[in-house]
Amino acid sequence: MSLIKAVILAGGSGTRLWPLSRQQLPKQFLKLDGEESLLAATISRLSPRVKEEDVWVVTNEAHATGEAFSELNHLHAILEPCGRDTAPAIALAAALLQKGGEDPLILVLPADHIINDIPAFHRGLNEAVQAAEQGHLVTFGIVPEHPDTGFGYIQASDGSGSWLPVQRFTEKPDLQTAKGFLKEGNYYWNSGMFLWKASTILAEIQEHQPEISQVLSEMKEAWQEGEPWQEVVRHQFQNMPSISIDYAVLEPSNHVVVVPVSIGWSDVGSWDAVFDISEKDADNNAMSGHVIAVDCKNTLLRSESRLIAAVGLQDVMAVETADAILLCHKGESQRVREIVKVLKDSNSVEHHEHVTVQRPWGNYTVLDSEAVGYKLKRIEVNPGASLSLQSHQHRSEHWVVVSGTATVTRDDEVKTVSVNESTYISIGVKHRLENKGKVPLQMIEVQVGDYLEEDDIERFEDVYGRMN
Repeated sequence: MSLIKAVILAGGSGTRLWPLSRQQLPKQFLKLDGEESLLAATISRLSPRVKEEDVWVVTNEAHATGEAFSELNHLHAILEPCGRDTAPAIALAAALLQKGGEDPLILVLPADHIINDIPAFHRGLNEAVQAAEQGHLVTFGIVPEHPDTGFGYIQASDGSGSWLPVQRFTEKPDLQTAKGFLKEGNYYWNSGMFLWKASTILAEIQEHQPEISQVLSEMKEAWQEGEPWQEVVRHQFQNMPSISIDYAVLEPSNHVVVVPVSIGWSDVGSWDAVFDISEKDADNNAMSGHVIAVDCKNTLLRSESRLIAAVGLQDVMAVETADAILLCHKGESQRVREIVKVLKDSNSVEHHEHVTVQRPWGNYTVLDSEAVGYKLKRIEVNPGASLSLQSHQHRSEHWVVVSGTATVTRDDEVKTVSVNESTYISIGVKHRLENKGKVPLQMIEVQVGDYLEEDDIERFEDVYGRMN
C-alpha cells in the first residue's frame, strides 16, 4: 500500500462554539461527542490505514505550551509562531515530509470535524489514493443532505467513477442558491479534506504561489545548513503570505478532482450543528450535564458546572460554563461570533480562557479576581510535575497545601510543605513548586500586589520549554 502521512490542521480559534471554546483552548481540543477530544478522534479514525507515528499536527506554539499541552505532547507537531491560513501550513508540512527523501501521499484533515461512518470514510480514502497516485489534487466532497448556507460548495463535471473533475469552487451561498445547487446536482459540500502527493502539491504551489515557494526555499536552505527546522519555522514562517489552500492552489489548478462521500460528516461549526449530532429525548431536547427540563421542546441545554433549570422553553439554546452563559434561539448560533468580537475588542478574559486553566503541569482555577490588590487561586499539580523556576516583579504569593505534599524552592532554600502547612513567596524571589509524590498536589494561592496578570512571570528554567 502507498505510504500515507496525515497532516492535521489544528490552529483554528473555534469562536462559534463560545463559551465552551476559548482562544487558549479552542474546539479541536474539546470533548464534544464522546470521551475523546475532536483532535484525538480525528487521529483515531485514521487507524489502521495511517499509524499514529505518521500523523503530524500543525498548530500554534501557544497551544502546544499552554492549555493543549497534554493533547499535543505525544504527537509530531509543527508549531506556527503566527497564523498564516492553510496554504503556508500545508506547504511547510509537505516540505518537511520530503526531508527524508520520501514522496508520501499527504492526507490533510481539519482537527475539529466529526465523521460517524468510519468504514465509508476509509472507502473514500482508498478511492482518493488511486486518484492522488495519478498526480491529481483530491478533495473530498460531502454529498449534501439539504440546502445549507454554512458551507462552500464544489461543482463537479458530469461523469461516473470514483472521482470527478472539479469545475469550480463556490463561496457559502444564500439559501435560494443552495437550493438551486441541489436541484442541479453535481454539487458537494467542501469538507476541507484533501489528499495529494507531497511533490504534486509543492509543484502546484510553486506554479500558483511563488511567494510561498520563495519563503519555503529560504527555510530549506537554513535546514540544509544544520539549523533545527522548528527554529527556522519560528524565525521565518512569519514571512509567508496569509492565504487559504482553496484560493492559493485549488481554484486556479486544472488538476483537482473530487471524491463524493457520504460519511456522517459534520464540521461542528455552530451550536446548531452540535444540536444536530446530539442524542435527543422524546421532546427533541439535547441535554448534557446538570440539567432539569420541564415541558421543553426542541432545545439544546448544556451545563458544564452549575444546574440549568428550564421550564416551557422551545427552540432555545443554553450553554453554561463557570463564568459565562450563552442564550440564543435555534438557528441563530452562527451569530455567536458577534459576541466573541465584542469580548475580544474589550479584551475580556472570557474571550481568552476559562476559570480553570490547563497547564503542562496541571491546572489552576481562579476563585476570586474581582477585588483590587489580591487574587485567589486553587492550584493542582500532577504527580511528578513541576512549575518553572520563576519570579514575579509585582506580586507576592502565599501558598497553603490542602492535599498532597509540595516541594518548594525559594532562592537557595528547598523545603517540603505538607497538608495544612503554608509558605510565603516574596516579590522578586526565584521559586519553584514541585509535586514529587504519587497523588495530585492541591493548594490555595493568595496573590497580593499591584499587578496580578499572568504575564508577570520571568522564567529561568522550565522543563516544558516555556521561556520568556
